[in-house]
Amino acid sequence: MGVISTNEWLKKDFDRPVQMMDRLKDKFNNNINGDMIYRHLQKHGMYSPNQKTKNTWGNLTENNVWEKTQSLFTSYKKLWEGPDVPIYIFPLMSSGMWKQSIETKSGLAFKDKLFLFYDNGIAEKEMEALLIHEYHHVCRLHQLKKEQKDYTLLDTMIMEGLAERTVRKYLGMEYLAKWTKLYQEDKLRGFWSKHLKAKHTIKRTDPLHDVLLLGKKGYPYMLGYCTGYYLAKNAEKLSVKKSFIIQSEKFLTEKN
Repeated sequence: MGVISTNEWLKKDFDRPVQMMDRLKDKFNNNINGDMIYRHLQKHGMYSPNQKTKNTWGNLTENNVWEKTQSLFTSYKKLWEGPDVPIYIFPLMSSGMWKQSIETKSGLAFKDKLFLFYDNGIAEKEMEALLIHEYHHVCRLHQLKKEQKDYTLLDTMIMEGLAERTVRKYLGMEYLAKWTKLYQEDKLRGFWSKHLKAKHTIKRTDPLHDVLLLGKKGYPYMLGYCTGYYLAKNAEKLSVKKSFIIQSEKFLTEKN
């Protein structure tokens, strides 16, 4: 599998993303249609058709991002002995429209597939950082053998923290996501005690899960993400392959 030729899809259906997503119906469970897939992907950064995102697509084509991503995926799949999954690349949503973000990239990982969204002019190291982060999710989801409905807020937080810890291992601090640097450690310790310690077992189906993870409704911005990185980042002796299988609760022993 690896990188799918979504560039060819875009040539045909750039202005009709819902129809384009109809091609993916068999990759999802339940009675899901192209419109539902597209709306879900938009929440994670997928483009809306306009001149700016069309220019982004042109730039990505000129820079051979499909080929470069395939090369990166081949390397990390071999290095981590990870699963072979299809990877779908699309332009990133226009800046200013998505959260408070000024990132050049976004992604969405599933156990059996991966979506990557790139902005205009994305550097190859940024592509590598995104692939490391999202493919780490794929490998961990693949190894944990846990039903999606059983994932807790702590599971999601640690998932994000371990993925960024892995980015740091391979590429250094410079390529960490901006949210990893929002707060000092003493502030994060306080966030854990005040906002998360009593709620970390809520399931991902609970509406409060995303509120706490993203820091909405008055909670500190990116609360769950930032605290997850704080919890996971100092596990110095943990190998990358072990980070795919370690239980989330292991990171609480010294924090509680």
